[in-house]
Amino acid sequence: MFTFPKTTTAKELQRDYRSIFDLAKKSGQPIVVMRNNRPDVIILDAKEWEEREAIMDVLQSRAEARAGKVKLLRSLKDLR
Repeated sequence: MFTFPKTTTAKELQRDYRSIFDLAKKSGQPIVVMRNNRPDVIILDAKEWEEREAIMDVLQSRAEARAGKVKLLRSLKDLR
């Protein structure tokens, strides 16, 4: 199910950064920081970031495998 991301303002971030960081950690969802009514940066819990990075790495390696850009290694000798 799609939900709109939580948002905050740069000014609110300056005033109450701790509760915004806690919300990002607790919810695991990104918080979009708006400046001049436009998205400026996104705050994301570090664990969530690492999980997303791992997923992106897997997807990239699958794409490279389909494109024939990888070599199957069957032993340590194949590394040479």
